[in-house]
Amino acid sequence: MAETGITLLAGAVMLLGLIGLIAPIIPDVALIWLAALGYGLLAGWGSAGPYLFAGITLLALAAAAAEIWGSGVGARVGGASFFGIAGGLLLGAIGLVFFSPIGGVIGLLLGTFLVEWWRLKDSRKAAQGMLGMGVGFGLGFGLKVVLALGMVGLWIVWVVTEAG
Repeated sequence: MAETGITLLAGAVMLLGLIGLIAPIIPDVALIWLAALGYGLLAGWGSAGPYLFAGITLLALAAAAAEIWGSGVGARVGGASFFGIAGGLLLGAIGLVFFSPIGGVIGLLLGTFLVEWWRLKDSRKAAQGMLGMGVGFGLGFGLKVVLALGMVGLWIVWVVTEAG
């Protein structure tokens, strides 16, 4: 009975982590990873648990980097400079803290545009860098969602293999 409660609690925390993907005031990937760690510590690791937890950890690291990497690659493809990318990330972080959740995305795009416009004095090229940042962010976010779902999927495999 206690193990069932631990499993339900870990699953609920993971669901909360998945909700955090679209509600940035809730931790997302870190919460899913912590739920898996808690499950292993409280319910036991079993024979496959350490390997599946290692996979969950690798997916968590990749998911944590996905948005930043995707945004940066998209911005570079769009012609943005390192400074434009840094400006977008900085304003995006500020926007996320003060105007969550949409403020982060607006700050990311606006920061990229403003730095590139200041640097190039060309609104068309600045908009192109901003568009690249937006597309890259979208692709990175999509990848993060897939990786987070993969983390939960590995945990489900862990639960099922240890129950059987």
